[in-house]
Amino acid sequence: MELEDLKEVWAALDAKLQKNVELKESIILEMMKSKAGKLVNRLIIWEIISVVGLLLLLPVCFFWLERWGGRYLTGDIVFYFSATICILYPFWGVFKIHGLMKFDFLKDVSNNIFYINRYNIQIKREIKICWGLIIPVCVILSVLFSATMKAPFFLWVCMTSLFIIALLSTYWLYKKYNKDITSILRSLDEIKELKEK
Repeated sequence: MELEDLKEVWAALDAKLQKNVELKESIILEMMKSKAGKLVNRLIIWEIISVVGLLLLLPVCFFWLERWGGRYLTGDIVFYFSATICILYPFWGVFKIHGLMKFDFLKDVSNNIFYINRYNIQIKREIKICWGLIIPVCVILSVLFSATMKAPFFLWVCMTSLFIIALLSTYWLYKKYNKDITSILRSLDEIKELKEK
Protein backbone atom coordinates (compact mmCIF):
# COMPACT_ATOMS: atom_id res chain seq x y z
CA MET A 1 0.00 0.00 0.00
CA GLU A 2 2.82 2.40 0.77
CA LEU A 3 4.33 1.81 -2.68
CA GLU A 4 1.05 2.74 -4.37
CA ASP A 5 0.77 5.90 -2.24
CA LEU A 6 4.36 6.80 -3.08
CA LYS A 7 3.65 6.33 -6.83
CA GLU A 8 0.57 8.57 -6.59
CA VAL A 9 2.48 11.28 -4.70
CA TRP A 10 5.31 11.02 -7.23
CA ALA A 11 2.85 11.29 -10.17
CA ALA A 12 1.13 14.30 -8.58
CA LEU A 13 4.48 15.95 -7.93
CA ASP A 14 5.59 15.23 -11.49
CA ALA A 15 2.35 16.75 -12.86
CA LYS A 16 2.85 19.88 -10.74
CA LEU A 17 6.45 20.16 -11.90
CA GLN A 18 5.37 19.78 -15.54
CA LYS A 19 2.73 22.51 -15.09
CA ASN A 20 5.34 24.73 -13.46
CA VAL A 21 7.73 24.22 -16.40
CA GLU A 22 4.94 24.96 -18.90
CA LEU A 23 3.99 28.08 -16.95
CA LYS A 24 7.59 29.30 -16.92
CA GLU A 25 7.89 28.63 -20.66
CA SER A 26 4.68 30.53 -21.38
CA ILE A 27 5.87 33.47 -19.26
CA ILE A 28 9.22 33.49 -21.09
CA LEU A 29 7.38 33.27 -24.42
CA GLU A 30 5.20 36.27 -23.56
CA MET A 31 8.23 38.25 -22.38
CA MET A 32 10.06 37.54 -25.65
CA LYS A 33 6.98 38.50 -27.68
CA SER A 34 6.60 41.71 -25.70
CA LYS A 35 10.26 42.63 -26.11
CA ALA A 36 10.28 41.96 -29.85
CA GLY A 37 6.97 43.80 -30.31
CA LYS A 38 8.25 46.88 -28.49
CA LEU A 39 11.43 46.95 -30.57
CA VAL A 40 9.48 46.62 -33.83
CA ASN A 41 7.19 49.47 -32.73
CA ARG A 42 10.27 51.57 -31.94
CA LEU A 43 11.65 50.91 -35.44
CA ILE A 44 8.31 51.92 -36.97
CA ILE A 45 8.30 55.16 -34.94
CA TRP A 46 11.88 55.98 -36.06
CA GLU A 47 10.89 55.37 -39.68
CA ILE A 48 7.83 57.62 -39.35
CA ILE A 49 9.96 60.36 -37.78
CA SER A 50 12.45 60.08 -40.67
CA VAL A 51 9.73 60.34 -43.31
CA VAL A 52 7.99 63.27 -41.63
CA GLY A 53 11.31 65.04 -40.98
CA LEU A 54 12.35 64.89 -44.61
CA LEU A 55 8.91 65.97 -45.78
CA LEU A 56 9.20 69.00 -43.47
CA LEU A 57 12.60 69.87 -45.00
CA LEU A 58 11.12 69.93 -48.49
CA PRO A 59 9.47 73.37 -48.13
CA VAL A 60 12.80 74.76 -46.86
CA CYS A 61 14.50 73.58 -50.06
CA PHE A 62 11.83 75.16 -52.26
CA PHE A 63 11.89 78.38 -50.23
CA TRP A 64 15.66 78.63 -50.69
CA LEU A 65 15.38 77.98 -54.43
CA GLU A 66 12.62 80.55 -54.80
CA ARG A 67 14.39 83.15 -52.72
CA TRP A 68 18.06 82.70 -53.71
CA GLY A 69 17.94 80.34 -56.69
CA GLY A 70 19.96 81.29 -59.74
CA ARG A 71 22.68 83.22 -57.89
CA TYR A 72 25.08 80.32 -57.51
CA LEU A 73 24.97 77.23 -59.69
CA THR A 74 26.53 75.04 -56.98
CA GLY A 75 23.97 76.31 -54.45
CA ASP A 76 21.15 75.39 -56.78
CA ILE A 77 22.65 71.93 -57.29
CA VAL A 78 22.95 71.43 -53.50
CA PHE A 79 19.33 72.25 -52.95
CA TYR A 80 18.05 70.31 -55.98
CA PHE A 81 19.98 67.32 -54.63
CA SER A 82 18.50 67.90 -51.15
CA ALA A 83 14.99 68.29 -52.55
CA THR A 84 15.39 65.07 -54.54
CA ILE A 85 16.35 63.18 -51.37
CA CYS A 86 13.44 64.78 -49.47
CA ILE A 87 11.05 63.66 -52.21
CA LEU A 88 12.40 60.13 -52.83
CA TYR A 89 13.19 58.99 -49.28
CA PRO A 90 9.60 59.13 -48.00
CA PHE A 91 8.61 56.52 -50.61
CA TRP A 92 11.45 54.28 -49.40
CA GLY A 93 10.49 54.95 -45.77
CA VAL A 94 6.83 54.10 -46.37
CA PHE A 95 7.92 50.88 -48.11
CA LYS A 96 10.00 49.92 -45.04
CA ILE A 97 7.16 50.85 -42.67
CA HIS A 98 4.74 48.73 -44.72
CA GLY A 99 7.07 45.73 -44.34
CA LEU A 100 7.41 46.24 -40.58
CA MET A 101 3.64 46.54 -40.19
CA LYS A 102 3.31 42.95 -41.45
CA PHE A 103 5.08 41.79 -38.28
CA ASP A 104 2.41 39.88 -36.35
CA PHE A 105 2.66 37.26 -33.59
CA LEU A 106 -0.62 35.69 -34.68
CA LYS A 107 1.20 34.46 -37.77
CA ASP A 108 4.01 31.93 -37.93
CA VAL A 109 7.28 33.02 -36.31
CA SER A 110 9.09 32.24 -39.58
CA ASN A 111 7.08 34.99 -41.32
CA ASN A 112 8.17 37.49 -38.68
CA ILE A 113 11.80 36.41 -39.05
CA PHE A 114 11.43 36.89 -42.83
CA TYR A 115 10.07 40.46 -42.42
CA ILE A 116 12.79 41.45 -39.96
CA ASN A 117 15.53 39.96 -42.15
CA ARG A 118 14.10 41.83 -45.15
CA TYR A 119 14.10 45.05 -43.12
CA ASN A 120 17.69 44.34 -42.07
CA ILE A 121 18.69 44.01 -45.74
CA GLN A 122 16.89 47.28 -46.53
CA ILE A 123 18.76 49.08 -43.74
CA LYS A 124 22.10 47.69 -44.96
CA ARG A 125 21.35 48.95 -48.49
CA GLU A 126 20.36 52.31 -47.07
CA ILE A 127 23.65 52.50 -45.15
CA LYS A 128 25.63 51.75 -48.31
CA ILE A 129 23.78 54.43 -50.29
CA CYS A 130 24.05 56.94 -47.45
CA TRP A 131 27.78 56.47 -46.75
CA GLY A 132 28.78 55.73 -50.36
CA LEU A 133 26.75 58.34 -52.25
CA ILE A 134 24.64 60.82 -50.31
CA ILE A 135 27.16 61.94 -47.67
CA PRO A 136 30.13 62.33 -50.07
CA VAL A 137 28.01 64.19 -52.63
CA CYS A 138 26.61 66.50 -49.92
CA VAL A 139 30.10 67.24 -48.59
CA ILE A 140 31.58 67.91 -52.05
CA LEU A 141 28.65 70.10 -53.16
CA SER A 142 28.62 72.05 -49.89
CA VAL A 143 32.37 72.70 -50.07
CA LEU A 144 32.06 73.82 -53.70
CA PHE A 145 29.10 76.05 -52.85
CA SER A 146 30.91 77.64 -49.88
CA ALA A 147 34.03 78.21 -51.99
CA THR A 148 31.97 79.73 -54.82
CA MET A 149 30.25 82.22 -52.56
CA LYS A 150 33.54 82.94 -50.74
CA ALA A 151 32.08 82.10 -47.36
CA PRO A 152 33.76 83.60 -44.28
CA PHE A 153 35.74 81.42 -41.89
CA PHE A 154 32.95 81.07 -39.29
CA LEU A 155 30.62 79.60 -41.97
CA TRP A 156 33.27 77.01 -42.81
CA VAL A 157 33.50 76.15 -39.11
CA CYS A 158 29.69 75.95 -38.82
CA MET A 159 29.45 73.76 -41.92
CA THR A 160 32.22 71.46 -40.71
CA SER A 161 30.56 71.19 -37.28
CA LEU A 162 27.20 70.38 -38.88
CA PHE A 163 28.74 67.66 -41.01
CA ILE A 164 30.51 66.13 -38.02
CA ILE A 165 27.27 66.17 -36.02
CA ALA A 166 25.36 64.67 -38.98
CA LEU A 167 27.97 61.93 -39.47
CA LEU A 168 28.04 61.00 -35.78
CA SER A 169 24.24 61.05 -35.56
CA THR A 170 23.92 58.87 -38.65
CA TYR A 171 26.53 56.43 -37.33
CA TRP A 172 24.79 56.25 -33.92
CA LEU A 173 21.36 55.80 -35.51
CA TYR A 174 22.46 52.94 -37.74
CA LYS A 175 24.23 51.27 -34.79
CA LYS A 176 20.97 51.55 -32.85
CA TYR A 177 19.05 50.02 -35.78
CA ASN A 178 21.53 47.14 -35.94
CA LYS A 179 21.29 46.52 -32.18
CA ASP A 180 17.47 46.52 -32.23
CA ILE A 181 17.27 44.23 -35.27
CA THR A 182 19.74 41.79 -33.72
CA SER A 183 17.75 41.78 -30.47
CA ILE A 184 14.46 41.17 -32.33
CA LEU A 185 15.97 38.28 -34.32
CA ARG A 186 17.41 36.75 -31.14
CA SER A 187 13.98 36.96 -29.44
CA LEU A 188 12.27 35.43 -32.47
CA ASP A 189 14.77 32.56 -32.55
CA GLU A 190 14.11 31.88 -28.85
CA ILE A 191 10.35 31.99 -29.46
CA LYS A 192 10.73 29.54 -32.33
CA GLU A 193 12.77 27.17 -30.16
CA LEU A 194 10.19 27.32 -27.34
CA LYS A 195 7.32 26.63 -29.74
CA GLU A 196 9.14 23.67 -31.28
CA LYS A 197 9.55 21.96 -27.88
